Parts: sequence; C-alpha cells; structure tokens
Amino acid sequence: MAFIEIPNAYTPDMAVMEITLVKAARPGDRDRAYLTVGGVTRRGPVHVIHDLPHLVVESLFAITDGLWGELAAGSHAVASHAATARDPKRHKQGRIVSGAAAGAPTETWLTPGHRRAKAITNCVANRWGDGPDTPAGVRDRAARENDQSLDALLARVDDQTIALAIRGVRDLEQRWMAVPPGGTLRLSWPLAPGFFAGEPRRVAKRSGPADQ
Repeated sequence: MAFIEIPNAYTPDMAVMEITLVKAARPGDRDRAYLTVGGVTRRGPVHVIHDLPHLVVESLFAITDGLWGELAAGSHAVASHAATARDPKRHKQGRIVSGAAAGAPTETWLTPGHRRAKAITNCVANRWGDGPDTPAGVRDRAARENDQSLDALLARVDDQTIALAIRGVRDLEQRWMAVPPGGTLRLSWPLAPGFFAGEPRRVAKRSGPADQ
C-alpha cells in the first residue's frame, strides 16, 4: 500500500482527499461518507462519530499511515463495497469501523500505523475522562500505553499542536452535530489549516452526493 507523504506544515491545495459526509435524513437511515481522490468518488466505510477525531489528530500530527491515510490509499475496499449494499448483513459489514471485513477482533486486522493512530486519537479524545484534557494529560495517557511508537510520535509533536488537536476534536464533533438531517459536511484529508483557524463551517443541505 502506498501512502502519500504529508508535511507537518501544509496548505489547503495539498488536500489528498475530499470528504463529503451526509447525515441520515430520517429514522432507519444511516450516515454516509463519500471520498473523492483524483476526481473519482466512492462510498467510504466511515463511522462518522468514531472517525472524525481521527481526522483531526491524524491531520495535525501528520500521520500518513492511520485510518484516513489508508482510506485515501484505497484500503478497506471490501468494507467500502459492503457499505453500498442493500443487504442488511453487508450494510453491517460496511459499518465495521476501519474495514474489519469479516468482523474479526481489531487486533487481527489493524495495521501498525492504524493501531498507533487509534491509540493516540483515544488519548486526545479522552472520551472516558481519564485525566485532564491538556497536553500533559495526553502525554500521560500515551505513556501509560507503554508503546514506543507513541513515544516517538509525541516526541515530534509540541504541546501547542496537542492543545489544538484537543480543541479541534471538540469543534469538529460540534460541527457534525449542527448538520441537519439530510445535510452534508464537506471536509478534506488532511484538514486544511483554515479549519483550525476558525474557518466558517462548510455545511450544506442536500448537495452533491447527498442526493445519491
């Protein structure tokens, strides 16, 4: 699998993949994600609530081999195909986060890069309230993982970037919550610097892939 290198400092024209998230329009519907790379759009196996924090952290920490890097590289094709299926069992298969195509335990299918990205994203998102939501708190949670790859990653990330990631995760979740049923949220991988600078929300109602 070939990943596209993303520098620590990038500009909006460096976006590798366009992301269109479509919120479920009615009870029984599912959120959908459309990924566009090189002018080609495909349905993606994205679990929005779980995967948006990954988008923030992997963008800011320049992680190219995590979840979103794998999706941009065309990984998880089986789960992507299942996400478009009408059959309920194949729909469920497509919703398995990050392409666990056979529903196997995550330990058996996560790549090392994806596993590292998942671990650091959990440290930043801190959904279980394990310590303070501060750079020091993130570093402490990561240290307790006893994972040298996390240590190496955080060695090149300063506290300002970690604090930005903490705020970015919350902000992106709020943006998604503000999208009305049937509406869309357009993003990119990696996220453009304007996102972290408070750029106006790119929220629309039923445009593009939302009508598919």
